[in-house]
Amino acid sequence: MGNSDSSAPAVDDAVDGATADELVAALATAPVRADPYPVYARLRRLAPVHRAPSGMVFLTGYEDCVTLTRSPAFHAQGPQWMDAVNPAWREHPGQVATVESLLFRDPPDHTRLRRLVGGTFTIRRLEALRGDVVRLVGDALDAIADAGGDGSAVNLHEILSATLPISVIGALVGVPSEDWPLLRRWMTAMMQIVEMTTSAQIMDAADDGARRLTDYFAALVAERRAHPREDLASALVAVADDDETLTGTELLQTLILLFMAGVDTMVNHLANGTQALLAHPDQLAALRADPALAPSAVEEMLRYDAPIQIIGRVSGEPVRLGGLDVPAGTLAIGLLGAANRDPARFPDPDAFDITRSPDSIVLSFGGGMHYCLGAPLARLESAEFFPAFLARFPKLALGGVPQRRGLVLRGFSDFPITVV
Repeated sequence: MGNSDSSAPAVDDAVDGATADELVAALATAPVRADPYPVYARLRRLAPVHRAPSGMVFLTGYEDCVTLTRSPAFHAQGPQWMDAVNPAWREHPGQVATVESLLFRDPPDHTRLRRLVGGTFTIRRLEALRGDVVRLVGDALDAIADAGGDGSAVNLHEILSATLPISVIGALVGVPSEDWPLLRRWMTAMMQIVEMTTSAQIMDAADDGARRLTDYFAALVAERRAHPREDLASALVAVADDDETLTGTELLQTLILLFMAGVDTMVNHLANGTQALLAHPDQLAALRADPALAPSAVEEMLRYDAPIQIIGRVSGEPVRLGGLDVPAGTLAIGLLGAANRDPARFPDPDAFDITRSPDSIVLSFGGGMHYCLGAPLARLESAEFFPAFLARFPKLALGGVPQRRGLVLRGFSDFPITVV
């Protein structure tokens, strides 16, 4: 059994004495971004389903979050809802590219778009990629060794951002490697708008990123239309050209979404998992000694510190959750990071235990019709990465103080490690 994270600060008096409203407000602050789990636990004890002064409802329990992700009573925060709550959203390319994407669509559009790309992420097709993933893991480890071979600290987040996840999804979609650095910068800017707080500066950067990504993928589509290849971009171009089930705008938005989701959240997952292992040396040693533990270790990493912590859904009808009546049109916020540590579902939830029995499905990939298409690919990449990473670097250690970034998308801006 793994130990509770001794490096994490105990729940302080401010959290212990806070009201549910104060805890919800604190979610947007830097200290809680660094360690949200004491706030989640306190909020779950006080009010597992809590209506904030804003009218939004916050869920911290596993079963309530399962209901949120799977019940047809809840809908995505799609264009119609955005028109009602923020009519100016269409003036911002960053919001348009996000809200009109597959991720924020309901049936029938969601069903149609998901069916078009779902075949790319089947277990059978991904197994055929395993050899390529193993090779690309080796390339990423070579980059880490080159950067840290002199004993200096290297930023694991930065190296992973430039190597494994982007190379895997880049090959699938058909994005040339020489274009990755520009795309990374634009993607990072655009993805900030999903966080709980934004600013005019963040919105401007997201809009610029969305314009540039749209222009880039429009050029890629034109090139693939003229010269098709064996990649997802060519396949979707063929669909768009053969019939009217995929519009030109939807084609570009789908390519942007798949590329972004395949990079940022995967980098965050690998970094979060590394942090958990370094904070629990017994678990690191167990995985290093027995690489066959990788699949269960990956599930525990996803549960313990998920790269996606928060989702939002809108009630399409009156719903009762945890004894609270939720009117139609309410924005409900599922705190997936809290649900993954619900003691009613996961015994000793604050312990990191890579041998934990997977009796309950972690909610880190969402659920229901919006369950993450790339979940099998994420599991494949990480199950190949971690054993190879630990075997390659027996002296792996933390090389400084990591800098957290984001809460909705939980990861690091700087994760320093040493490898010799």
